[in-house]
Order: sequence, then C-alpha cells, then structure tokens
Amino acid sequence: MSSTHAREGGRLLLVGQPQEAVKSFQKGLAIDPDDVECLLGLVRTYLSVGAAREAEAAALRLLKAKPDHAEGQAHLAMLRAQAGNAEALEALKALAAAPTSGYFERFNLGGLLLDRGDLNGARAAYESALQVAPDSAHVHFELGRIHLQQGLPAAAVPHFQKAAEGASQEAMPLLMLSRAHAAQGALGLAIQAGTQALDRAQGSLRRAVLEDLFKLYLSGGSPEGAKRTVLELRQLEPAQVNYVYLHGLAMMSGGGFAEAKELFEEALRLSPKSWQTLTALAQMHGALGEREDARRRLEEAVALVPTELGPVNDLAMHLMQDDQHSRAKPLLERALAAHPADATTNLNMAVATFMTDRAASLHHAERARTLGQGEIREQATRLLKALGAA
Repeated sequence: MSSTHAREGGRLLLVGQPQEAVKSFQKGLAIDPDDVECLLGLVRTYLSVGAAREAEAAALRLLKAKPDHAEGQAHLAMLRAQAGNAEALEALKALAAAPTSGYFERFNLGGLLLDRGDLNGARAAYESALQVAPDSAHVHFELGRIHLQQGLPAAAVPHFQKAAEGASQEAMPLLMLSRAHAAQGALGLAIQAGTQALDRAQGSLRRAVLEDLFKLYLSGGSPEGAKRTVLELRQLEPAQVNYVYLHGLAMMSGGGFAEAKELFEEALRLSPKSWQTLTALAQMHGALGEREDARRRLEEAVALVPTELGPVNDLAMHLMQDDQHSRAKPLLERALAAHPADATTNLNMAVATFMTDRAASLHHAERARTLGQGEIREQATRLLKALGAA
C-alpha cells in the first residue's frame, strides 16, 4: 500500500508539486517507516527544492533501512561534499567509477565538480552519465553549458537541442540553444530558438529571453523585431529605465531619430548620470543637425567617464571637425593613458597633433596602423603618407 504513495509522490514531483509529493511520501512512511521507495522519493524531492538538511536526514534514514543503496550513498556523499567534506568527495568519485554505478552517482559527481569549477572533470562525469541515460535532458543541458563555457558553441548546440526535446515544456534549454547559435554568429537560428523559448517562458525567464531577442534583432538589422520585444519588456516593467533606453536604440536603428531622442531624454531624466544615454542622445542630436546640443551632451558624458573611449572619441571628432584640435588633444591623452593600445584613439591623436607635433603624429599614426584593422588601418596609412613616412 505504501508503494501506492511512492508512485503518487513520484508523479507529483514530476509535475512540479514538491510539497504535495512530500506529503504523499510521508503518508507511505507512516504505514512503513522503512519503505525504501518513499525514503528515496523524499531525498529526491528535498534535493529538487534545495533543502539540503532535510535531504541529508532522509538519505540517512534510507541508508539505515538499506545500507547498500547506491543512489542513497551517492546523494549523501554529494551533500556532505557540498558542505566541505573532502572524504565525501572521494567517496562519490569511487561510487561513480564503480562498474555498477547508475545515473545519480555519475550525475551528482558532475554537478559537484561543475560547482567547483572543474569543467573537464564535470564534462567527463556527465558524459559517463549519458552511457546509462543517453536521453537525459538534464545531462545534455549541463554538457551544453560546459561546452559553451569552454568556448565550444558548435559542440553545445546538439546537447541543448536534445535537452529541449527531452524537456518540451521548459524554456531554458531553448534559451541556451539560442545563445549557442548566437555565439557562432548564426543569428537566424538564434532568433528561431529564442522565439520558441519565448512561447514557453514565464516570469523573470521571459524577461531574459526578450532581452536576448532584442540584442539579436538589433544585431541582425531588424528594428521592427527589436521594437516589438522592447515594447513587451516595457509592459513587463514600466519603471525600468534600461528598457526606455533600449526602446530608444530600437527607434534609432530604424531611423526614427526624433522619437529616439525623446526616449533618450526620458531615460536621462530617470537616470541623469548615465553616460551611455548621454552618448546616444548626442548621436541623435547630431543626426538631427543639432550640433551644439550634441557637443554639450558629449561634454557631459566625458565629464562623467573621462577615460571611456566611446564618448571621448566622439567628442574629439566633434571638436576637430570644428577645428578645435587643441581642445581634443588633452581629452585623447587622458584616454590613451588608460587605454594605450586602442587603435581608434591613437588615430584620433595622430589627427589632433598632425599640424602641431609631427613626431607625436607619426608615433600615434604608426600605432594605429599596427593595432588597427580595416578602415582604421587604411586611414592610418594615408596619414603616414601625408606625413612622408609611408
């Protein structure tokens, strides 16, 4: 009869009702205090909700009833190893390495090693777990995460795909699949996976999916997609200033400069010390032909972050276009002191000193050519020719 309670508790755990599962297992244990299936169900349920103390107590009861229970030993060893017991870690390794070891012995070892930053060890343990549970969505998900952390997105993709297939109601595997595709530059596939994740996502995870999709649409040149996602974000959190800023970026990417300017002004009222918003607002003033306003906003941004390369170089370019090279030079010097290997800043310094300090101009133009690529290198080469050095 208690086995009926064990089966019902297992079902409740699978459908995401851990509290009800605990009640069912406890009913079974009221009938038979040594019911192994109910005790094991309690251990798994407490582990699923992070109740380590309760899980350890249930594991001890389980091992008292059946001392050679391998999964119970694996759960107890994991819990004690997580608490810093070195002997428990070695015991778990021995359990996982045994010829008869099952899924949980191997999976628990993988999770413990992953928590400790041993990616290679965790990967080996999870790959071993696949030998006994080749379709485990949990194992495939963790292997995907490890491959992604190791800079191997192509290897992560099939694992996240299998995790998404095995956990058809979960959004997280699809979100991670989207990120793996994005890491390879496959924006179309990333958007496809992200859109599928959005259909399943709730709460804070839905916000994370929307934020990822926004970046993907923006990178992929789809301002309408970016606008659509950020409008939903703003509905979810109307007071979130970052979403106002992102809305401005979406409008800017679609050429709606006047609307973007209004949004950046709104974001700035909410967060007056945001240099990113000041820089974006300056860009909109410039796009609308409002040069004095653009310069004023850039000056405010540089005052806040005097070594941040974006606003410094934007302001320097603005000043040099107005033939104020002497004002641009100290701004660039300060930025270069913090970022001496930045090609763009070196190029701008070469331009700023071109008419007044040939040696300095040569030095920074050569640095820009050595450090830069593409258009930066080409401009530096042209500058060196003009200085008679190329």
